[in-house]
Amino acid sequence: MDAFTYSAPTQVIFGQDAVDLIGWHIVKEASSVLLVMGNGSARNNGAYEATTRSLQEAGVDWTEFWGIKPNPSLEQIEAGINIARKSSVGAVLGVGGGSVIDAAKAIAAGFYLDDYWERVESRKAVERSLPVYTVVTLSGTGSEMNGKAVITNEQLQKKWSLGGHCMIPKVTAIDPLYQVQAPWKITAGSGIDAMTHIMENYFRGRIADKRTGYFNEETTLNICEGLLISLINSMHSLQHDPSNYEARANLAWASCLSLNGLTGCGLSGGDWTSHALEHALSGRFPHIPHGEGLAVIFPSWMQQVCAKAPDIFNRFAATVWGQATIQDGIDATRAAFSTWGAPSRLSHWGVTEKDVPHLVENAFAYRDLGRIAPLSKEDVAEIFMRIL
Repeated sequence: MDAFTYSAPTQVIFGQDAVDLIGWHIVKEASSVLLVMGNGSARNNGAYEATTRSLQEAGVDWTEFWGIKPNPSLEQIEAGINIARKSSVGAVLGVGGGSVIDAAKAIAAGFYLDDYWERVESRKAVERSLPVYTVVTLSGTGSEMNGKAVITNEQLQKKWSLGGHCMIPKVTAIDPLYQVQAPWKITAGSGIDAMTHIMENYFRGRIADKRTGYFNEETTLNICEGLLISLINSMHSLQHDPSNYEARANLAWASCLSLNGLTGCGLSGGDWTSHALEHALSGRFPHIPHGEGLAVIFPSWMQQVCAKAPDIFNRFAATVWGQATIQDGIDATRAAFSTWGAPSRLSHWGVTEKDVPHLVENAFAYRDLGRIAPLSKEDVAEIFMRIL
């Protein structure tokens, strides 16, 4: 097992009526918050009413900032920072899904930065942030339990992250009932996103021990497999019955655990190539939903690298999908994503061959690619070309 340090400091309040408690947690640290939200779903599903009622009962003042879009932009973050400073808030509360929560964390960090994007480009962690709290109305990104915020600089066509321990939410409230109204397309993309978080850690479980082919971190590998199976079963159930509370609850909890550090323990940091490629993709095409982009890219990445790590890909095929071969496991992954309604080709969003060189360059600018096996620019171009 590889050495690791694990910390998951977020306090999670989970279950029906969980949102009623959020104000009482915030008031322990702040008397006012910036309330960050999307384009109105929080009003429709009741989360806004429950949240503001809790804030009012706890005596917490709030300033509202609406309109966060999928793949939130630097422009939106800078506007939110200005509002937070003008209102002199003491904390930030994101009510929504991953994009809203990422925006809340970015605003909280940017409150103390002279130039937000300059800090992103520096790759330096943030040391100071306003306290962050979240009310989750769409599960998948895991942003409610980690210290990363992914923001798009649309002018530069870069979708990059900023992180720091101080950006990890203090308290997260999750009531699965607020997710029942989410359109299936959005639920599906979110569930796929959660699966890829686990898989990008899982496929690193095959390095150092020549006798077994694994790091010998059986505990983490079994956690990953259990979470993947739970997500798959929840997705199948919700596709047929969106109001299934148990399936919603299992999806929400598995999504939290997928990216709070647990699924990477002992796996030497995972291999996050697919996320780098998707960030390059939706950085250039911000209209592409993150989860759907991953649904197209991930099987192509699997196809590219599976021969370099046949032991773990065989294990994945057998344990997660009940399949006999690596190719059958890749096909089963692709088929599930397709069954849930995800596109299978980048051309669905108007991506063409002429875009590939830019996507490759942007991906390598984001990070070095290929921890399972080093990837060249030609390898990455092939991953994109395969799915045009």
